[in-house]
Amino acid sequence: MAKKRKNLQDWDEDEEVQAKAAKLLEGNGDQFQVHLSDYVIPAKVSAFVRDYDPCNEGDPGYEQFDDGRLREVFKAYVCGLGDPLRLYIEDLQMAGFRMDCSLATGEPCIFARRK
Repeated sequence: MAKKRKNLQDWDEDEEVQAKAAKLLEGNGDQFQVHLSDYVIPAKVSAFVRDYDPCNEGDPGYEQFDDGRLREVFKAYVCGLGDPLRLYIEDLQMAGFRMDCSLATGEPCIFARRK
């Protein structure tokens, strides 16, 4: 009986799934290539930009999006191809959001407030 998977990360860590994927990719050569950008969903960035404005720490209604919270919001987990969070952060920076270090925690994060 197959074990129950709770999230996408469970699929990535499942050895049986990885073995089947490797067999499918064998012999395909350049016909099928997976890139880190395949793990990024632009609509998630658009939704974030539509619902949040960039702000500074301490501004009224600010929220702190540290590494962990950004990963949770975008479901951006490290995979065999690298870290898709890097691409999400680049897209957010192009939309005017920036990483700053929190005065409270010293951790790099993005400060934003709901529109």
